[in-house]
Amino acid sequence: MRITYTSDNKIYSFDGANKTEIPCGRIDKYKETLESIRRRTEWKTSGTGAQFTGMARDNSGEPVINARITGLCENKGELIYGVRLDESCSLYRRSFDRTDENEGLILSANELSFGAFDCYKGKMAVSLGSNSNELHIAVMEPPASAYEELTDGDCSEENPYWSRYHKNRIYFSTAGNGRNEYGAVAAVSPRCGAYIDTDKGSMEEFLTAPDTDFLRIKDDSFGNVYYIRQPYGGEQKKEGMKISDIFFFPFRLIKGFFGWLNFMCTIWGGEPLKSGSDGLPSPLKAKQRSQRDIIIDGNILNAERLAKEEDGKEDEPLLPKSRVLVKREPDGNETVLKKGVLDYAVTEKGKVIISDGRRLIMLEGDKETVITKASLAMNIVLEESPQ
Repeated sequence: MRITYTSDNKIYSFDGANKTEIPCGRIDKYKETLESIRRRTEWKTSGTGAQFTGMARDNSGEPVINARITGLCENKGELIYGVRLDESCSLYRRSFDRTDENEGLILSANELSFGAFDCYKGKMAVSLGSNSNELHIAVMEPPASAYEELTDGDCSEENPYWSRYHKNRIYFSTAGNGRNEYGAVAAVSPRCGAYIDTDKGSMEEFLTAPDTDFLRIKDDSFGNVYYIRQPYGGEQKKEGMKISDIFFFPFRLIKGFFGWLNFMCTIWGGEPLKSGSDGLPSPLKAKQRSQRDIIIDGNILNAERLAKEEDGKEDEPLLPKSRVLVKREPDGNETVLKKGVLDYAVTEKGKVIISDGRRLIMLEGDKETVITKASLAMNIVLEESPQ
């Protein structure tokens, strides 16, 4: 079985014991462009002149880029991936062979935002819209760029999936937008599970609860339906004072005082207290950290926790255990397959591969087999018979 997925904003393919990175040409070229610009302008923020003017900055490390892979799918032996760069969104197709550098553009637009998508028998169901708060379900037949929108309204539909059991049915999650007096989205309703019949044009919600989100709905060829269920809006870190906060309070107070004193000496005396420091706040570091913070379906994963892959908790999922993968059989019986699931994929025959944010795991009844370590693996694509 070949497993393709995204991890740390890169595309990987795992086949047996071999794990390889599949180049994402569009993002790689964008990085090269930014690095070229950085090299041409680094004289402005380095050297004696920059120290004198107070413009000195640490420019080491990779440039911070606003890029994200929005989805993956397999279509007729090719890999299709979506990418968002700043305000531009594009769909590309390429070979699974990493040595083949040819890429074909399917669709690109500044006025469109792409979400996830799924391909089945040459057709693709994709979530797209004018902005990320108003995504709707559309269908297309790659490599053709033409598409037909099936849903609309002041809502957002995400993670479409072609049913492997019901002909011409697309599963997805849908949520309504609540707007303030200025017209901006102020709140989003719980995400319901729904499907649309592409022949009849009818839509039905079949998974609803006032305090629950139903996400990433899929099925297999036996009629079993799978979905991720979590508390409405996800679980965020609770605010409050801990015993450890009381213990560390004096140290944090002293650290803050000397940081402020170092800054003031730099501004008024022209020289920082600490050697090897410019004494000024580092907006670059703050920006890098904030961009590493990730919100997945309302669940906040901050930079500090993501950096602790060696903290001795490799068997623990990154997502809250209240976020569970559920299997609903045709008779309505439901079973929780796994807790703390970030994303998953299921084959037509019902074989399930899940990501817990740290690893890819195969579920076979009560048996769990770790396939490989994979940080924040998402957009999982399974192929039982590799091309």
